[in-house]
Amino acid sequence: MNAVSPDRKFLEEDILRLYREPIVGANYNNSYGEENLVNLVNKYRSLSPEEMEIMLELVTGYSQTPDLASSYISVGVLHALGLSGRVEEAYTWAKSQDNSGQITSHFDIGISLADHFING
Repeated sequence: MNAVSPDRKFLEEDILRLYREPIVGANYNNSYGEENLVNLVNKYRSLSPEEMEIMLELVTGYSQTPDLASSYISVGVLHALGLSGRVEEAYTWAKSQDNSGQITSHFDIGISLADHFING
């Protein structure tokens, strides 16, 4: 069994915190998770190349989860970082789900947020 290094564990916990804080919809400035998205992209840009890979692994995994808040924010992050292949993988996954229309609609929101708050 491979042990997770303390540094990786700390990084993973910090990234998870950025998904949860502030709570999506808790205030006007974070109605759709725009603060979460911006904070995650800024976090990624502050990391070393090795840490970036860890974060991309996590964000890609979260982009293909039934938790709509995590998945659409993740798709927005991937889009903001120009990782269209990973965005397409998320859409492909979503199309295989029972509630595919709802998931892809949320993905579209994540992409719009990225375009407005990061790429705009």
